[in-house]
Amino acid sequence: MADRALDIWVLRNFPDSSPAEIARAADRSEYLDLEEYQRANWLWQRRPSEASILLHLLIFGIGALVHIPLILNDNFVVFALYHTFYVCLVTGCVGRFVWFESRYRRWKQDYLRSLARLASESHHRD
Repeated sequence: MADRALDIWVLRNFPDSSPAEIARAADRSEYLDLEEYQRANWLWQRRPSEASILLHLLIFGIGALVHIPLILNDNFVVFALYHTFYVCLVTGCVGRFVWFESRYRRWKQDYLRSLARLASESHHRD
């Protein structure tokens, strides 16, 4: 049962807690491997910002609503130009979201691996 408790402390408030907070919550600060702890801190400092899906949806919604007056204006050239601009903007936002999300997921995996190594090192020293 001790192994299960060891696994749980790594995941407590992950990934929103710094390595110091996680080690303090686990009460393992005196058994930590210093190199792995420094690596976890380095990864924590390099934490990328999370991609905000609500911001992207707001941009898409406002851009879609602008189509209504352009359709009612009955000027096809202006509508076609705006729609081309809108499609490019949506493509850019989707690409940006995917890029930010992939960076965040990779960081999260690296951070979890670092915390798991930190846990296994302190477990071996017990």
